[in-house]
Amino acid sequence: MESISSTWILNNESKTHVVNSKISGSFSISIRVVERTLVRSPSGHEFLAKQKLVAERNEAAVEIPYIFLAGEEICRGYIANVFTKAKFEGWTQHLIVPKISRDAISMSRRLGEKGIKGFLLEADVEIVQERWLDNWLNPRDYDSQDRLIPVEQDCTICLEELSLGGQTKIMKLCCSHNFHRDCILTWLKRKHSCPTCRDDVQNPRPQKEVESLMFC
Repeated sequence: MESISSTWILNNESKTHVVNSKISGSFSISIRVVERTLVRSPSGHEFLAKQKLVAERNEAAVEIPYIFLAGEEICRGYIANVFTKAKFEGWTQHLIVPKISRDAISMSRRLGEKGIKGFLLEADVEIVQERWLDNWLNPRDYDSQDRLIPVEQDCTICLEELSLGGQTKIMKLCCSHNFHRDCILTWLKRKHSCPTCRDDVQNPRPQKEVESLMFC
C-alpha cells in the first residue's frame, strides 16, 4: 500500500556585480516553481514519474537603501515588503527572503571594506515541491535481490559506472534512461530534457500511466 509525502526544496544561485551607482545596492530575481512526482520502491530506488513547471516570475532590479543593509532583520522586512507589493505569494517569500537578505548584507559589508557602494545581486531561484509515492514497485526493473537493473553501464552525465552494489542511488526517468540520482537532479535544475534521448521531462512522449505499470 502506498504512502504519500511532500517536501520543499529551495535551489538558489546568486551572482553579484559591482555597478557604478550612487545607491548602496539592488537585487533582481528570477523564480521558477516546479512540481516533481517521484516513486520510491521498498528498497529505496527511485523513478521520476512527472515534473512540471507551475509558475515562473522575473522581477527587475529593486533598490535596497543603505539604511536597510544595517542588519538582517530590517533587511528581511524591507525585501518582504517589496515582494508583498509585487504580489509574490506568502509561502514564496518565506522560502526566499532570508537568503536574499543574508547575501545582500554580506556583499554590502565586503564591498564596503573596499570603499565600494553600488552592487546588483542577481538571484536565480528554483522552488521544488517533491511529492513522493512510497512502496510502489515495477518488477521488470529489478533483479532477484530487488536491486534496480540499469539499462546503461554508465551515467551519461558524470560518465561513472551505474553500479548495482554501490551506495549511490540510481534514478530512472519516464523515457527509461537511468542516472545517478544526484547527477540527474542537478541536471534538471537547468534543463528539462533527458541527457540521453532529449525527451522533455515536463512533457514526456505518450506512454501508459505510471500507475498501470506498477503495483504495491
